[in-house]
Amino acid sequence: MNKKLSNLIDKLLLKSDSIIALKAIEKLFNIGIPFNLPHKFKFIELTDKKTRLLLPYKRVNQNHLGGMHACAIATLGEYPAGLALIKRFGSSKYRLIMSKLEGDYLKQGRENLFGDVSIDEDEFIRIENELKSTDVSEITISTNILNMKEEVIAVIQTTWQLKNWNKVSFK
Repeated sequence: MNKKLSNLIDKLLLKSDSIIALKAIEKLFNIGIPFNLPHKFKFIELTDKKTRLLLPYKRVNQNHLGGMHACAIATLGEYPAGLALIKRFGSSKYRLIMSKLEGDYLKQGRENLFGDVSIDEDEFIRIENELKSTDVSEITISTNILNMKEEVIAVIQTTWQLKNWNKVSFK
């Protein structure tokens, strides 16, 4: 990742409790990650305690039966989990990469959906300690996918590796 861009992202994330900064981060990530652009994710909350995104119920996110597509739901699970890690650890010092994704689909989604992530402070401390001692850490995060009634319709689990950029090989 471009150093100037990652520094900009880190600065914006420090101010993500501001509506203006949150909208700037939303635009930057939705345009900067071409795969996410058509989904039109809305960033609802991005704090130290919680990350919440909205996936709009629109044609591009639907399956052949008119419900939310399983892959759109999986992306809604992956996206806020990665954002929560970038918010805490930044993008300029650590490379973040997903190594595993699993989904449990419990109900049909036929409306706007939310992806909610909360990571326990003890987990963040564990990762910080591992990164200090080994320059690499791994975490599995569960994202609850909720409908407008706040019912869990899916749970997406993603496993992430954080690694100091200085230790990343570009072979």
